[in-house]
Amino acid sequence: MNTPFTDAYNNLNEAQRDAVDTIEGPVMVIAGPGTGKTEVLALRIANILTKTDTPASGILCLTFTRSGVTAMRKRLEKYIGTRANDVRITTFHSYAIGLIEDNYLSLGLSHVPSLLDEKESIFLADELLHSRDWKHLRPRVKPETYFHDLKSLISLLKRERISPIDFKAQIEKEIEDLKKNPDSVSSRGVTKGEIKKDVLKKIEALERTSEVVEFYESYETEKQNRILMDYDDVLEYAVQLVEDSEDVRADVGESALYVLVDEHQDSSGVQNSFLKAVWGSVEKPNIFVVGDDRQLIYGFGGASLSYFEEFKTAFGKAELITLVENYRSTAPILSLADTLLSSSLTNEKLKSNRAGSDEIYLSEYSYPRDEIIGAGLYFKKIISTGIDPRECALLVPKNYHVRSALVSLRNLGVPVSMGDSASFFDSRKVMSFRKVLKVIVDPNNTVALVDTMLDDISSIDTIEVHKFLRDKKNKNFSIENLIAQKDSFGLFENEDQIYKWGKKLELYINESTKSGLLSLLSLIGNDLLIKSAGSHEDLLENSEALRTVFHLAEIQIQKNPHVTLGDFLQYIERLESYKMHIPLATFGAHKGVSVMTLHKSKGLEFEAVWIAHMNEETLMSQKRGGFTLPEIVKEKIEEKDKSVAKREVYVAITRAKKFCTISYAKNDVRGGELELAEVIRELPDMHFVKKDATKTEEDLLAEGPDVYVRSEPIPEGDDFEKMKTLVTDEYESVNISVSLLNNFFECPWKWYFRNFLKLPEIKSDSLALGSAVHAAIEFVLKSPSIPSDKDIVECIKSSFEREGVSDSRVLSKLSKDATEIVAKWIKNSYKDLIQNRDSERSVSFKDSRFPNLNMYGKIDLTEKFPDGGVSVTDFKTGSTKTSGVIEKLDDENRLSTYMRQLAMYSYLVRGSDKKEVVSSKLYFLEAKDGDKNMIYATRVGEEQIDLLIRDITDYDRLLKTGEWTERPCFAKVYSGGDECEQCKLAREIYKK
Repeated sequence: MNTPFTDAYNNLNEAQRDAVDTIEGPVMVIAGPGTGKTEVLALRIANILTKTDTPASGILCLTFTRSGVTAMRKRLEKYIGTRANDVRITTFHSYAIGLIEDNYLSLGLSHVPSLLDEKESIFLADELLHSRDWKHLRPRVKPETYFHDLKSLISLLKRERISPIDFKAQIEKEIEDLKKNPDSVSSRGVTKGEIKKDVLKKIEALERTSEVVEFYESYETEKQNRILMDYDDVLEYAVQLVEDSEDVRADVGESALYVLVDEHQDSSGVQNSFLKAVWGSVEKPNIFVVGDDRQLIYGFGGASLSYFEEFKTAFGKAELITLVENYRSTAPILSLADTLLSSSLTNEKLKSNRAGSDEIYLSEYSYPRDEIIGAGLYFKKIISTGIDPRECALLVPKNYHVRSALVSLRNLGVPVSMGDSASFFDSRKVMSFRKVLKVIVDPNNTVALVDTMLDDISSIDTIEVHKFLRDKKNKNFSIENLIAQKDSFGLFENEDQIYKWGKKLELYINESTKSGLLSLLSLIGNDLLIKSAGSHEDLLENSEALRTVFHLAEIQIQKNPHVTLGDFLQYIERLESYKMHIPLATFGAHKGVSVMTLHKSKGLEFEAVWIAHMNEETLMSQKRGGFTLPEIVKEKIEEKDKSVAKREVYVAITRAKKFCTISYAKNDVRGGELELAEVIRELPDMHFVKKDATKTEEDLLAEGPDVYVRSEPIPEGDDFEKMKTLVTDEYESVNISVSLLNNFFECPWKWYFRNFLKLPEIKSDSLALGSAVHAAIEFVLKSPSIPSDKDIVECIKSSFEREGVSDSRVLSKLSKDATEIVAKWIKNSYKDLIQNRDSERSVSFKDSRFPNLNMYGKIDLTEKFPDGGVSVTDFKTGSTKTSGVIEKLDDENRLSTYMRQLAMYSYLVRGSDKKEVVSSKLYFLEAKDGDKNMIYATRVGEEQIDLLIRDITDYDRLLKTGEWTERPCFAKVYSGGDECEQCKLAREIYKK
């Protein structure tokens, strides 16, 4: 019988089949671009499971990116179904983190080290830079001058396993060698017998670099003291574990019976050390690596061709298999790629299996910006013929080229994919919002106040602001002066925008003394950005800004619940000063033409690719580091030479399926002459149709003389229809939780604003109480014994601080209530808990009936019985509910929100753990003594599961078709009127 696996296996070419069938011993596959390596990896895993008795969990597949993990798992699901979830497909770093979490005691740590993200490591380094007077590392005028060089150098040293002591020794040895070298001494003139000036300069520079050693030592010591680890520590710790602990090494080797490594050419020294430490002494280990020496473009990240090449003998003689049948690109594209760069590991050339012979263009333009205009007009033309914008890509050498090109393409009316290129600090809505926050922190800052008045966010007519400022005659003024405008308008005071703006600011400032950070940001953000949105586009742009602000605030609050608005603004300003890229949380981020660097394009493919700015000066430019390095360290840094440039261009060219254009500029923006990159200049003319600057200028001017300054809006349809299309395109990326389903069936617009757009909301006191009680119960459940009353109270207090409850009277009352609720639960129920339990357990899985949706839930309490049965409990604050209310179906014959929650838990446990929930409980924590409804217990049956499946089916169908906007609202309106808040907001924005 044919299966998806056998069908795919039968379609393999000979070399692919060899790679899939050779399942024993070390195997090295050289896979050129577009030769189906993901397919080979997935089918090889399926083949191992078919031909051996290896459990799925005994296969470890390591890759380098999360997108690679996702692609691999999706492909594997096609062939082996849900068993794919049991195969360990992970990034090197995720795997290493798991190893550290399980074995931190072997590293001499008291608990699992916290992982510093890039922003947090910046602040630790910043703290150290400000902790003492550094002679060279922190210049007085521009303290951040060497910051990125410093971080990059330390990262390199750690990846290459060079300790501070070793680095210092290398610097001292190099200085000593320079002093002793006869060639360093001048042999003529007045300086005869003295050390040459250039050598002296190098010695002085090396002595400056020695200060890096002190910083490096302080950085490492501080992390150890705080039990922290950064991105580079993760792999180093993992290597330490398998090198130093025989037990850990044995556990890793025994649990991973087959190892597959994707993109092995990107492996760094520390990653290869890990593989060698575990399997180096094993005879013919089952390690399978796949890669391509021509696509090694991460040399700056520690990758080296030598690490890839040495695999041939590192684990015994490896079976070498070469994949050359290309299924992506046409013959002209592959011919150009092979001429540009041949493999150092095989003589075989790529063979095209795709029809088509479209010519490759090499186009010269007068200036760099002209290239982008030319690319934009080209993309508009081919998109008009039916090519999906997502099948088009503009590839450029540097990140600043990406930002510039995005602006130019948007001005031409080209739909672009922002991806994570859209910057938080470049968003005009973020800038506007920050101006307002600055005034709230410092109401006496007249400059900041004027900035808000002149900004669109104030809704004040600019001429009115100018009149107001002129009347003040350059004198300082305050918010009180804005409010005093009412005296000039008498009965019409509320019509004056300056007065209204002053009152708004006054409200926010007063609120800032009573509310926590999140509550304050919610209030101001919803008022200024959400409720004021005049269109769908406006709503999305404002939502993107507010969501990102909120995300950054939540990160800060997790670290410090007491963080103030002033602290938060300083945090943002510090990130900005260090030029930290914070991606904006954009909607529809991947729906247009992709604009990215050559590096970032790796692993992707597009119908049409335009490679811009291919000038020698641009392609070969390399930022000089701020420190002089000993030669032995310098060797570890990949210099930007011709071979590196060739690999970058090779990767870019082989992204193209059918159409490829390469462009370069004749002059820079100042008029200086530029050259075509040498690596392209050397290619034979036979590969290209060439256009010189005269011809490309004619092509541009044919579009009209305003082509250089044109600013066309992207064609827009009806706001309501655009919104529905966005939802249809993106709803599958939102996890299906019970709260999402409850919101959707209560009011579809509540789902849209809260679950889809993820707009922040101000939590009520009752919700804050619920969060605090849940946090305290989780704290108790995860502690080995009942914590002290003092610790429980502290946990509750921290939760309220995170929720933004700062009013002392409210806080006192809520804290007292929460403490009593938790104490009562401990007294009544703690003794009956099963030891084998989990608290606040996250569960997710994919149902084959809904392959594009991810089911997710967090279960308050999971108890596991010896016979395999499972009990789940959800804790509730608020009044108790009778069984009649819980079990009653609504007017649409749907489950109540309570029963839907229990049904979802059973559904998740069954799908994820393959176990049955034998008891489902709702525990009403505020029930009075003797209330028989305190605990509702049931066993969820197939009838309830079927009704839940029906809900998910309806949800999926209604969003896919757009019919969700026609659903009635079932929300209860308590504040008068006949529509809920979300319906009202939707009507105002979409005029519906």
